[in-house]
Amino acid sequence: MGLNSTKSSLTNAEYSLTLSSPNDFYRSLSTIQGEFHLNVRKKLRIEKEIRVDLIGQLIENKRYASRSKKNSSQINNNDNIFLTYSCQLITSHENGTARTIKQQEVVYPFRIPLGSNLPPSCEFKEFSISYYLEIYHDGRLLPNTHRQITLAPPAPLITVPLPCKVTGSNDVTMICSLQKSFYSGRDCPIVPITVSITNPKQKQIKAVTAQLMQTVSLDGIKRENEIFTAVLNEIAENTKENEVYAKCEIVLPANLFPTYVPNQSGQPDNIPSVAITYEFRMTAQMKGATTPNIRLSVPIGIE
Repeated sequence: MGLNSTKSSLTNAEYSLTLSSPNDFYRSLSTIQGEFHLNVRKKLRIEKEIRVDLIGQLIENKRYASRSKKNSSQINNNDNIFLTYSCQLITSHENGTARTIKQQEVVYPFRIPLGSNLPPSCEFKEFSISYYLEIYHDGRLLPNTHRQITLAPPAPLITVPLPCKVTGSNDVTMICSLQKSFYSGRDCPIVPITVSITNPKQKQIKAVTAQLMQTVSLDGIKRENEIFTAVLNEIAENTKENEVYAKCEIVLPANLFPTYVPNQSGQPDNIPSVAITYEFRMTAQMKGATTPNIRLSVPIGIE
């Protein structure tokens, strides 16, 4: 299984692993395809097999794990491997005798199908989910074959987001809406937000803020992380206008992990249940009062 530090004695061959995907990530229900290149300089003896393993691993830090696994005082990385999918590349002869490959260059293609409920690759201070490929010769790990694999959530649905509305004290009503149903987490995308405020009593609106919150859960344990809080400068400070309308722009930080909500009904017991969501919490800060938060869901993709 993964993280086996025992080295293979495959010293009379050169080998490498290549992947054929044009992307640097894979989605659920897709297939990891690649080739194992082998250059045997003299001869290679195979008692059992040469195989490629796809390994999925959950790593929790001790502090977080003590909350979710109260009976565990120490984390063993091998115990946190939740997926091992083995794909044979070369096997011994059918009668169980060793196979000998003499001097030659050969390429072995492989295909590894991905299921529908694998959590995406992610890394937080409390835990991380990682996937990688490793090559084994007769049960021993081949050096320098460790290849990191990024798993991404399914492609986000393209929809028209509905506006959100809230009415607070002094009859102040705020309506906010987004233009797109998802945004890329790989670059620094600009998120346009339309803000409409009705202020019938012309109370002083000191500022309007947008707080980006990230909610992450592992096996039902949730926590919230504040990514940033921004003041919408497109709306004048200390305004007392009866009607305020503005098209605002917020820049997201790069490399946000994509939104992911698992299908709990089809979640195998050994697969960690991970959820990642984002939302803007829009607030009009008024003199002597504050409107309740408007919560705008902000789906993040990996595109």
